[in-house]
Amino acid sequence: MRSHAMPAIVAGALFMAGNSLVAAMDGVIVRLIAGEIHPLGIVFFRNLFSLVALYAIFPRSRLHGDSNMSFWVHAIRAVIKLLALFAGFMAVTQMPLASATAIAFTMPLFVMLGSVLFLGEQFFAARIAALVLGFAGVLIVLQPGSGTLDMGALWALAGAIGLASVALLMKVSATREDPLRIAWLNLVITVPVALLIAVPVWQTPSLYALGLMALQGVGGLMAQLAFARAMKLADASLLVVVDFIRLPTALFFGLVLFGEPIRMAVVVGATIILCAILILFHRENGRRT
Repeated sequence: MRSHAMPAIVAGALFMAGNSLVAAMDGVIVRLIAGEIHPLGIVFFRNLFSLVALYAIFPRSRLHGDSNMSFWVHAIRAVIKLLALFAGFMAVTQMPLASATAIAFTMPLFVMLGSVLFLGEQFFAARIAALVLGFAGVLIVLQPGSGTLDMGALWALAGAIGLASVALLMKVSATREDPLRIAWLNLVITVPVALLIAVPVWQTPSLYALGLMALQGVGGLMAQLAFARAMKLADASLLVVVDFIRLPTALFFGLVLFGEPIRMAVVVGATIILCAILILFHRENGRRT
């Protein structure tokens, strides 16, 4: 039995690693072109190129068809995800890449908190411990007493909360749809919405910026599908550990490309956040078995 399970676990970890590396590069690309293109414009072009890639790679028969969920559920989820993406992009333009990445790891903690507040789930010791530990990690990363708690941090937290809201909407859905179709519906809704909100700050991109955003859009689509595949193949707690490669990636590119020093507080705080999430997932799995 174990010999059959191991390849699936390894494949799941590899899919998650690909997703995490692309997510880390997202912030790098935004930082590289933010002086030329407003983050709202980057959000639009990223989603546009993802949609083009989706139509170019996959047959339409896999995209079109009857939905198992209300259009408005898809629409609300898509708009929240769009706003969360914008918040995350704003964060990496206003704070070090590694700090923004560390705060993004709090998303599962916000999912758990939202489940208690809005879905009627109960608090128990492990959940309380995970919350306290996780937000202690955030404080270590931000060091608010030293003046680093600024708009960048608030944008990063807003992005994490937005993505947690998207996860909660997925959680309350009674049915599950093809991840490819979910991605298509998300993009069909967000591309025109992103264009409308980007018009007031429109800046025509150079070929250099356009090329990077095309790479970002195609990579983002592949990362989303890789994440969905990883969740089917491996345990969530393993995938959280693999996802942690985003931090050293952000530390490396922040140092090499933007001269951002490696702060030990970011490493320690992010590790504490990771431990909090692992505690949460371990206890959640234990309660289900």
